[in-house]
Amino acid sequence: MNKFLNMVLSMIMAIAMVLGLCGLNVDTVKVNAATDPFEESIKNFPQSYKNYLRGLHSKYPNWKFEMYNTGIDFSQAVDNEYKNNRSLIENTYSKFLKSNEPGDYDASKGTYIAKDGGRWVSSSKNAIAYFMDPRNFLNAKHVYMFEKLSYDSVNQTQVGVEAILEGSFMHDNEIGYLTSAGKYKTTNIKYSSQILSAAQESNVSAYYIASKIVQEIGMSKHSKYAGMGAGGSVNGEYGKYKGVYNFYNIGAYSSANPIANGLAWASSGKTYKRPWDTPMKSINGGAIYIGEKYINCGQNTIYYQRFNVNKASRYGLYEHQYMTNVYGAAAEAAITSSAYENMGIAHLTKTFVVPVYNNMPDEKATVTLGNATKSGEIISAVNVRKGPATSYKKVVTLAKGDKVTVSKGVMTTADFGSSWLSNPYWYYVTLTKNGKKYTGYIAATYVTTVSEKEIPKGSKVKLPVKVSSGKVYYMSDNPAIATVDANGNITGKKEGLVTVRAFTQCSSMGTMTVQIGNSNKPQVPVVSGISKKYNAIKLKWNVEAGVSRYYIYKKQTNKKYKLLKIVKGNVHSFTDRKLITGQAYYYKVKACKIVKGTKYKSAKSKAVKVIPIPQTPKKPVIKSTKTGAQVSWNKIKGSTGYVIYKKSAKKEKYKKYKTVTKKVTSINEILIKNKIYYYKVVAYRKVSNKIVYGKRSAASYIKK
Repeated sequence: MNKFLNMVLSMIMAIAMVLGLCGLNVDTVKVNAATDPFEESIKNFPQSYKNYLRGLHSKYPNWKFEMYNTGIDFSQAVDNEYKNNRSLIENTYSKFLKSNEPGDYDASKGTYIAKDGGRWVSSSKNAIAYFMDPRNFLNAKHVYMFEKLSYDSVNQTQVGVEAILEGSFMHDNEIGYLTSAGKYKTTNIKYSSQILSAAQESNVSAYYIASKIVQEIGMSKHSKYAGMGAGGSVNGEYGKYKGVYNFYNIGAYSSANPIANGLAWASSGKTYKRPWDTPMKSINGGAIYIGEKYINCGQNTIYYQRFNVNKASRYGLYEHQYMTNVYGAAAEAAITSSAYENMGIAHLTKTFVVPVYNNMPDEKATVTLGNATKSGEIISAVNVRKGPATSYKKVVTLAKGDKVTVSKGVMTTADFGSSWLSNPYWYYVTLTKNGKKYTGYIAATYVTTVSEKEIPKGSKVKLPVKVSSGKVYYMSDNPAIATVDANGNITGKKEGLVTVRAFTQCSSMGTMTVQIGNSNKPQVPVVSGISKKYNAIKLKWNVEAGVSRYYIYKKQTNKKYKLLKIVKGNVHSFTDRKLITGQAYYYKVKACKIVKGTKYKSAKSKAVKVIPIPQTPKKPVIKSTKTGAQVSWNKIKGSTGYVIYKKSAKKEKYKKYKTVTKKVTSINEILIKNKIYYYKVVAYRKVSNKIVYGKRSAASYIKK
């Protein structure tokens, strides 16, 4: 298991993805294949690869690309990388990237089953498909996962190694260590020099060795001893393994204590310069091990070490993989890229071996579950963005309970990092807020959709799915309520609401919410409420055929819900009157069907909070007078008075101008010529020494 420490992960996540997210368009480079040697060199690559390669070539003309035809069906490769816990991801990341299949998820507890070290769980197949697709990483930051990793005496220097080690305890530092007796020793050997020596001896890239070490043991320095790291694999004082070092975490296989497993391996045997009782032995011996076990036997790229699909490898397909972290290759490639850029050597001649699969997914494939558009509700405050990432400009801020219409699900265009891993899928939505229409994108985790279909418990039903091309991976958000098989058949397990999803192998996600129950269980109503006037509110809920009646429940703060009213099934709204202005009231609604004399009731809806406030005045009427203007407004029942807001420039903010009693419904203004004046009016009501304001009217203006 490739062990990412927190500081390393932070560094990795800061590195941007420049090109190549699934579905992104890459600018086409105009070429003449008949006269261009580069075009001739990539002629055997699939068309879907070529624009990415052209983009890289235009920036780095000295780079060379070799195609390796795996001969493997892409879907078959994904299935095999999913088996036997070969691909893991941290539990902190998006549920869309984690498998909740049996054996990976405990449906009875609603928890993912740890596969390594307590925090690593199985990746979902759509996540594996993303990280296995080479086209997603044919960009300047991640293409290094395809770089050949043999030692290059001309281009790999000690200065370059130091650039990779920058920020870590090893940077420009001499090696220090503890013996098995706990005695601290110093050396005059720099880490960068030792790494270069290891590269020469093992025939492994010095830059790869340096990146691998940083990736495995982290950057934190020992709190007491100079030239030493803080991690358990290299601090020389871990448990019973005093004075033992493992700079590559070799042997740290998935278990409850992988570090101890790695140190046990490093302290035993006589091969690869073991026992590793000094950092020097560990650095050199580990490089020899990696060269022998991986790079010099067919796994000579980071990609092949993460996904062994090279049939020329000494080992079987999908076996002998250095890491189980599904995004480990992308993360390591980013470290290498950063180092090359810092050294200014990225432009030098390099060779990249890029795999190609049979039946690769269509990057533009789309999938729809159920209705093409569906009603959604915001579960917590969130910004709507112009594009599917937080880097895009904010369109509008939504609050919990706001309603949206969802039309499609897409993969984020965020740079690969913690943001990508936390919110990989976004919805394109339309909505109306404060009377204005908006469109934009919201991270899918912030939206719940209304039920579109009812499935009896215990039944198995084919989902209504439409896919433009390619394979689809299905997922149920709650397998305790319903499961979905690989063919899109949903099986109801117990009563309740569940959202199911369909993912293409590239960038599209379809969503559908389903009600599991028997055929007579009404759906839970979706309720909204608004203030009607100073002492009344109005509730509304969705229509459902066959409902006989609705039960309306009400409570005030710190009190219990009580049945307020029962209304007929063809009634879908209710006005509650004789309320106190400014007081918060909470409502829930339950639906009921009566079939052959038996009542079937839904669960209560989500609570709706409504506060009665004075009505909003109509747009003020402004009449010009000799000295200025008269501003008038309509009388609001129940108001104690009115507040007039005023400004004299379009870009100014409105300021409170005058407060008048309820008997006053107009004011006379003395105005300056050639200036524009804007007015708004709000009604207020005084209740128990508390002022409760309504909403401001629309604006009126006059120019004298």
